[in-house]
Amino acid sequence: MLSILGSGVRLCDGITRRELLRVGGLGFTGLMWSDWLRARATDDNRRKDQRSRAGTFGKAKACILIFNYGGPSHLDILDLKPDAPREVRGEFKPAATSVPGMSITEHLPRLAKLANQYAIIRSVNHRDNDHAIGAYLALTGYSHPKNAILGIEPPASPQDLPSVGSLVSKLRPAERPVFSYITLGDLRHFGNNDSLGQNAGCLGRAFDPFTVPFVRPMNGSLDIRGVTSVMTEVDSRELGERRHLLEDMNRIAPLLEATAGMRNLDDASRRAYALLSSSATRDAFNLGREPQKVRDFYGPTPFAQNCLLARRLVEAGVPMITLYSMGNREWDTHDANFRSLKDTLLPPLDRGFSALLEDLGGRGLLEDTLVLWMGDMGRTPRINKNAGRDHWSFCYSVILAGAGVRGGQVYGSSDRHAAYPSTNPVSPADLAATIFHCLGVDPRAHVADQQGRPLVASVGNPVHAVLA
Repeated sequence: MLSILGSGVRLCDGITRRELLRVGGLGFTGLMWSDWLRARATDDNRRKDQRSRAGTFGKAKACILIFNYGGPSHLDILDLKPDAPREVRGEFKPAATSVPGMSITEHLPRLAKLANQYAIIRSVNHRDNDHAIGAYLALTGYSHPKNAILGIEPPASPQDLPSVGSLVSKLRPAERPVFSYITLGDLRHFGNNDSLGQNAGCLGRAFDPFTVPFVRPMNGSLDIRGVTSVMTEVDSRELGERRHLLEDMNRIAPLLEATAGMRNLDDASRRAYALLSSSATRDAFNLGREPQKVRDFYGPTPFAQNCLLARRLVEAGVPMITLYSMGNREWDTHDANFRSLKDTLLPPLDRGFSALLEDLGGRGLLEDTLVLWMGDMGRTPRINKNAGRDHWSFCYSVILAGAGVRGGQVYGSSDRHAAYPSTNPVSPADLAATIFHCLGVDPRAHVADQQGRPLVASVGNPVHAVLA
């Protein structure tokens, strides 16, 4: 098998092609793009048949999944219980939204004004009441086999079931010269292990996401940096601590075209090079093309910048974008829940998420883009001694918008303490099926893993009640 990294032949400026591709990122998340293209080429006929069958439904051309690792407190954000005892209701008050009878926390004033654009599901639930396996379930729609073993929080492995994004990459790949599945932010478990559920697992690394670990402001402008190869150990001396992804892509393009070695590559490898060096890919990541007014509208936080980048990726034709909250499990508010929400977590959410919805709507993109805001679980009804709330996966809330979602509605309800669903329970598998349905992918579509074993995209059912 030909490695896309190629040989160590020197180019005219003294850089080896291997070094150039390390910097450019063909090894992101260990992904070998020539293998990815070969795998897709051998599966063309079956994929076309699947997409043809799926083409009669699904209004979404793209999906933005905003995943808030740690478990946002549903009782303090989307499902407040003002009549519950103080040790349950907490410090926040419900605030009216633009939709009569629909309320959310007082600390999301911008989102309250946009309530007619989104639906809230208040009855999501599952039993995997811990972060690693909870994230796995949320991002794949399947429970991890070790979910019943207390204290076990395994790292990601090649035997895992694929993420929803990886299945989208296989069953509904991009039609433009851009990546099919991109993740923004770095999802880590305890800061070192890849968190479960974010990669392709047994489907093969060919369907892993193209990952941009973080976006941050630098010298007054928005830059993307820090994207490194997991497969090849590239240290900071090779990359430079402040190397920018956009600069790398711009630098790669003419060098790839100039190297004579390109003539010796097979078609799949040529297309892999072309994908990374295409203007569509480079332009999508170029936040500098955004007017300052638009950047200011989103706000300066990393979360807001990722929201802006997600909108650009939708415009570029990327079908699946997963946006992870910055940092590791910052929504895991065992301590100082109310202070953390009020001062740290909710303000950037309110500004960035509302800006994304308004911007998508103003550009005519929201009707073709499914936006889903969710976490791995909720928080306990009863406040603990540290003014925090603990893990609670047995009832929590999510937000859906765009792509046929009927805004201004609440689906499902919880009991008087928001501890368990009272009506219309929804599972993570149902949310996964809803994503597939909106994207025009049959939730019962069958795919084969690397060993030829059959997999079903989802065992859940689309939440048709929230769709127009």
